[in-house]
Amino acid sequence: MARADLEAIQEAKLLDLLPYAYERSALINATWTEAGVHPRDIKSLDDFRERAPFISKDAIRVFRDDKGDPYGGLLCFDESELTAITSTSGTTGDPTLVPEVWGGERREDATPALVREFYEIGTRPGDYFTCILFTFRGAFFAMVHSLGAVPVFLDHHPGELRRFVELSLELRPTNLYNFSNVLISELARTCEEMKVDPRDVMSSYHGIVHGGEPLGTRSRKLLDEWGVAGFEHTAVGDAGAATECREHDGCHFWEDSVIAEHLDPDNNETVADGTRGELVVTALDNRTMPLVRFRSDDLVDLTRERCGCGRTHGRIKTAGRKGDEVVIDGQSVLPMDVWEAIERFDETAMGLFQIIRTGQQMDALRLRVGHDGSTKQPDELSDRLMGAVTEATGVTPEIELVPNDDLLRLGPPHKIPRVAKR
Repeated sequence: MARADLEAIQEAKLLDLLPYAYERSALINATWTEAGVHPRDIKSLDDFRERAPFISKDAIRVFRDDKGDPYGGLLCFDESELTAITSTSGTTGDPTLVPEVWGGERREDATPALVREFYEIGTRPGDYFTCILFTFRGAFFAMVHSLGAVPVFLDHHPGELRRFVELSLELRPTNLYNFSNVLISELARTCEEMKVDPRDVMSSYHGIVHGGEPLGTRSRKLLDEWGVAGFEHTAVGDAGAATECREHDGCHFWEDSVIAEHLDPDNNETVADGTRGELVVTALDNRTMPLVRFRSDDLVDLTRERCGCGRTHGRIKTAGRKGDEVVIDGQSVLPMDVWEAIERFDETAMGLFQIIRTGQQMDALRLRVGHDGSTKQPDELSDRLMGAVTEATGVTPEIELVPNDDLLRLGPPHKIPRVAKR
């Protein structure tokens, strides 16, 4: 769709959403009232970008704690009308509740976007579709059903992988949502223990959606060896989802359902296409708990250039979160900057690590790194890790080695907190 046509859809949806959210959302009403702005002042996308105030995770949490409102002042329905409650994983703070109202005329979450992704990857009527889920569940089955496929549910946990192998060989599903670096690494080990060929196990899959954290170099190599395509999947600031197409050149977000702004976090000015800025989002189709000009804290590279797949919707590549950045002697370091260096070695192949952060400005880069227990020379492993991280970042780190299980206990097995704040 041409850019002008996409923006016309956005503007029509936005002008319909704003009075609704202003009337029903206590947080949005309070935020706009304090800023001296009313929905009637917004007559175009340009007005919105110029005048609409921001909300943030901190604002939602403050409202929640001050008012005793578990939904942070965003819920636009009576609680008795809710059909489901899910939550964020809580790896970057305490978990945030995500209420849903679905069914009949009120089905309005990210379903259309994900259905587009699943169809593009290869899901067709009659297929089995493997669903490996954690905190976000809700009406996920409806997305698979809408394509005529049959969902096969498993928990997102390494203990499920033997059953995953058995079901994959028996049912021959065509696609999978959602794998992670930990599960990919553990699947290799599980197949070895079961004496089965992972290429056979994965032979029916057209693609695997990988989310929650970036797909590591080692994980992508394993998927390549198994002959299955991996598609990275990321959040669009809690307002939707974005997933790679077969070009593997950034994750598409769907601009008929979300307005994504790309701002300098220091002055709120729009940054150039193709450069890094903070992602600010407005959910156009969510009438349950609408996010309006929500500061995601995510630093992304964003482009709206037409993709090689033909799509004109924008694409993002996530660099990290503002609150995760540390600066050592003027050198900025984010978790993504050290990831590949950590997973380079067999003992730390799961890529489990944390940056120990005392503040943005630090005198040293301190890393807690998980290992598999196979090393007989921990000091030698620390030296190898130190050299690899120094090469990757230009900063010599301090390394604390801990067992993988110690880190896996800190969150869902696919997504541990990558920064531990002290």
